[in-house]
Amino acid sequence: MDGMRQVLRRFCMAWNRVDYAYGASARIGVKDSMLWLLYALDDGESHSQKSICEEWGIPKTTMNTTIKQAEREGYLTLTPIPGGRREMSIQLTEYGMIYAVSVLAPVYEAEEQAMAATLAQYPIEFVDAMNCYAQQLQQKLNAQLDAWQGPDA
Repeated sequence: MDGMRQVLRRFCMAWNRVDYAYGASARIGVKDSMLWLLYALDDGESHSQKSICEEWGIPKTTMNTTIKQAEREGYLTLTPIPGGRREMSIQLTEYGMIYAVSVLAPVYEAEEQAMAATLAQYPIEFVDAMNCYAQQLQQKLNAQLDAWQGPDA
C-alpha cells in the first residue's frame, strides 16, 4: 500500500472514531440526529432545515424526521421564512434551550477537554486543514461521481 493510501486509511479510521465517539450520545437517550440538531440550533440563531443539512452534512429525510419529533416534544418552533417557498425558520423554544443545555453540557465539556489536550500537542491549523480537506474532498468526489459510468459501464 502506498504512502498516501496509508495516510488516507489512518485519517478515515480516525474520522470514524470521532463519529463513533459522538454516537455515545445514545447513552444519554439522544439519537445522533437529535444531538446534531440541538448542536446546530444551540448558537441562538434561527436556521432552516436546508441550511442545517448543508452545513452539518445530514440527510434531509433524517433531519425532517428529527425536526418533526423535536417540534412534537416542544423543543423548537417552526415559522415560515418570508419569501421562502415552504422553507421554515427553526429556533429552540425556552424548553428546548433548557433541554439542549442538559444534553450538550457533557458533550461540550468532553470536546473542550479533548481540544485542549490536542492543542497542547498540535497547532490550531489542524482545524483549518480539516475544513480544507472536507471542502476539497466534496468537490473532487462530486466531480468523480459526475463522470463515473458505474461498474457495469
